[in-house]
Amino acid sequence: MSEKHADKLLHVQNGVIRHLLYSKVDEQDLINRYRVVVKREVKRDLKVALERLDKQKLVEIVAISPEITESDIETCFEDNRYSRRPNFRLYMLRPHNPQLSSSSFIADHKNNTGVSKMNELLKPITYPNDNIFGLLAIDQTVVNHETVEISLQYQERYNYINPETEQSDFIYELKFGFLWINFDQRFVSISIPTESLVGTISKTLERAFDCFVSPVNITKKIVDSVFSKESMKRTTLSNPDPESGKPSKVTLADSDLGNKVGQLTEFDGYDSPSSVYQEAIDEDGDFFSTLGVNNDKGKIYLTRQLKASEMRRWGIWRIGQIMNYINSIQENGEIDDKFESFGLDEDPDLVAFTTTNDEKKVILEVIKAVVTCKVKKIDSFKLHDLNVDKIVGSLKKHTISHFYPYCDTCDHYADITCNNCGNTDLLTVSVKRGQAPKVVCSFCYTELQQDNVRCLMDHKVRIDSWYDGVVINPKSTLVELTEKIINKYFPDEGFSHEEESFYLQNNVVHYSSRVASKVMFKVRELQQFKPVWDRRITPKRREELAEVLSLLREKCSKHSVDACQACQHEKSVRCIMKPFVTFTDHKLHPHHGQEYGDISFTIQMLGMDDAVFVGIAKSYEKKPIKPTDTKAYEMLQQFVYKCKDTTVNVLGIVVAGELEQGFVAVLQDLAGRYKKKVVMWTYEELMLVVDFAIKKYDLSIAEVVEELKADKVKRKRKPAS
Repeated sequence: MSEKHADKLLHVQNGVIRHLLYSKVDEQDLINRYRVVVKREVKRDLKVALERLDKQKLVEIVAISPEITESDIETCFEDNRYSRRPNFRLYMLRPHNPQLSSSSFIADHKNNTGVSKMNELLKPITYPNDNIFGLLAIDQTVVNHETVEISLQYQERYNYINPETEQSDFIYELKFGFLWINFDQRFVSISIPTESLVGTISKTLERAFDCFVSPVNITKKIVDSVFSKESMKRTTLSNPDPESGKPSKVTLADSDLGNKVGQLTEFDGYDSPSSVYQEAIDEDGDFFSTLGVNNDKGKIYLTRQLKASEMRRWGIWRIGQIMNYINSIQENGEIDDKFESFGLDEDPDLVAFTTTNDEKKVILEVIKAVVTCKVKKIDSFKLHDLNVDKIVGSLKKHTISHFYPYCDTCDHYADITCNNCGNTDLLTVSVKRGQAPKVVCSFCYTELQQDNVRCLMDHKVRIDSWYDGVVINPKSTLVELTEKIINKYFPDEGFSHEEESFYLQNNVVHYSSRVASKVMFKVRELQQFKPVWDRRITPKRREELAEVLSLLREKCSKHSVDACQACQHEKSVRCIMKPFVTFTDHKLHPHHGQEYGDISFTIQMLGMDDAVFVGIAKSYEKKPIKPTDTKAYEMLQQFVYKCKDTTVNVLGIVVAGELEQGFVAVLQDLAGRYKKKVVMWTYEELMLVVDFAIKKYDLSIAEVVEELKADKVKRKRKPAS
């Protein structure tokens, strides 16, 4: 027996090795070989003697038994390497090519091609746990005409105190797992002893085989439909209402539990996240095991050892039953059932986007409402199980809320106006637990007195609750997440942010399939500016241009009507506005504190060649500009003024810096309400603009920096105008 085959026997149970010896070696020969290896006689019973031997001694007896061939050892290993308590984590499988079938997948991945594809992605992986390493696919087997099995192995390190040296020591154990992939029944099953590797394997599958893999939630409906209630032996019940006064978690066990659990009315309303059944493994129903079902993890497991052949037959049959039911839900089921059957709580995009369970829950309910509107062809859907407080509180990072209290005199929800500055666009409402709501103007930061909140018609209105009449508009990030989730899990319905939109009023989701008016445009989307953005700037030149951007101001030391007219034709870059002269029809003019637009030129948008763009210019800012910053307040004043200007079509911020996402959302929301478009020229775009102008004028960056530094000195000397 080769060292390789001896090593393989170390990965099967002692009882399996003993069975191999009994089945292949004559009893007297086995007694003689026991004597050779153990160096003592069998005192009474051979089986008792062998049961006392450790694995190493048993392998040594196999090694001196010529009756046991290497083929016998291979068969023994293949049949028993997965025999520890087998578990199956279930995933739904959707290929990016919807025409892909199991037969075409098998034909395309012959000769261990699937193994090679996975290992290309597995080899460079960094593991979060230092005790685990070396995860690799080792071989693949076509189990039946639909299912491919890919075997996995990895090493796990165990630390311990060596009793002889009393020092820390460790050993490595080689472990095995496998996965099944079936494109016809649209499932992946992952079975591996170390659960932390399941996510790594599922993500590797997605990249290797160009598919989408999402965890399954084995709902109560699925459990009741697939598993025999009479065979239930234990169940865990969870109380979804912790304030009910009932126990939060209860475990029930009884040999006849399946027939009794329906009579336990005191647990009505409880969820059942996990249950245990008695399961017949063989086709005749003579061989049983305990079967565990973990619903939200999409996991089933057995508690007894199985040969690989037994496990494949039973596992693929049982998983097939579960997946057939889930697939029927996806094709014909109600929307609630569809959402439940996906393990959406574990979706990586949703997990990365949210920080609390409340956020997850509310976002999923909103997405479900959008899907419901699309499927049922309705334009609104009420979230009955969510109050408005919870919606607004959970979504406050991802939405902009507008407060419309009810005016008894007007008899409808009304805009309110700031009695200090007259603004109606940027009033915000905040509330702290146990305190009355506050209405604050984001324009002048005046807090409106409770007894002096008035609508546009100057009627007094009461603030009964801070959310009364609230309209909640999603920020672009939430819309993008909604688009990702719907397109992943509901591709037949789909969602496009350019063609669809949604918002909430109180706890009602309003959906529109009309083409949503796109508000925010990137410079790179506009072909008119291709000469500016379609270029590469080297890292070294970026560093040099960064100094130029930090020195550029909204005006130079010479600014005046005559000086700006003269500068229009000079080869220089002295202010933020000047570079725009080189590729637009912008005309320079003096910059002063009372103006509401710094840069103006015609732009090709909205089906027009001469749409008017007005940009608000601000100088370099190291940190992202937040809505509460002084600079943001100045921008808002100018932005709102130009929103109301009917001669302006497109607005923009031109700044050598970045805007915080929340501030961008405020600008986008304002522009949308006034039917304006927005094109932002922030740090990256402005760098391209400055670079374009410097090259157009055939200047060097050193020349520009020198002139800007000299002008900075002049500005300091010049008295304020």
